[in-house]
Amino acid sequence: MKVFLSVVALLSSAACAGAEIKNVDRTVPLAAHGSITLETHNGSVDVRTWDRPQIEIHARIESASTLPDDLRRFDDTTVEVTSSPDSVSIVSTYPAVVWSWFGQSPTIYYTITAPKTARWTVRDHNAHIDMRDVSATVNVDSHNGSLRVVNLAGSLEVRSHNGSVSADFAAFHGATISTFNGMADLTLPASSQFDLSANSRHRQIESDFPVLIRTISRRVEGVEGRVNGGGAALHFTSHNGQLRLRARQEGPVGGLQQ
Repeated sequence: MKVFLSVVALLSSAACAGAEIKNVDRTVPLAAHGSITLETHNGSVDVRTWDRPQIEIHARIESASTLPDDLRRFDDTTVEVTSSPDSVSIVSTYPAVVWSWFGQSPTIYYTITAPKTARWTVRDHNAHIDMRDVSATVNVDSHNGSLRVVNLAGSLEVRSHNGSVSADFAAFHGATISTFNGMADLTLPASSQFDLSANSRHRQIESDFPVLIRTISRRVEGVEGRVNGGGAALHFTSHNGQLRLRARQEGPVGGLQQ
């Protein structure tokens, strides 16, 4: 039995080592305040920004192995890009359901550069998303994935199931975060003005900002209040999740007020 398992492991390793790769590259016009929709499964999304009125899309599709069923899935997987001057849709297209239970789906790694003021809507499953320097609304629906947003100067809306959310705001213009079995770690400028409403079932909420804590029950912890006089709304709801709210400033930060 040990010998058999070793042979299987070696064959699997060899198949993965020889994985097939194909690239999809598109550059299309997009207005500075246009919208981008991305749907993907398995892999990663790396977003950067620029001031050009266009979007550059590079997708690397990699087969799970060189096994026949995996290669068949790989051959039938592609990226569809539909564009107009004001919007771009990017969809990872996988094999037909008829035989989809055979083999493993390929992995798609996206590298995208878009106008910094373009709005984003992302729907992913098993993907890791990294976005930087976006100055518009970001809307993400993620399942078994992770989201990291750096230097965001737009509003944020996230629904996450079994994943983590990390967001560093250059300026805070509002956020709505809903998680299940995951953590949200948000960093805001210490001078940010916002109204906080948060509750988490079975887990905890921590904040560097001075706000009012109210305990709803033993299983639900709630936090609500105005920060620095109030302003944009920050809503957080979670089941088995945690909110960590950080204040970015020089010197000491305030603590929670009971």
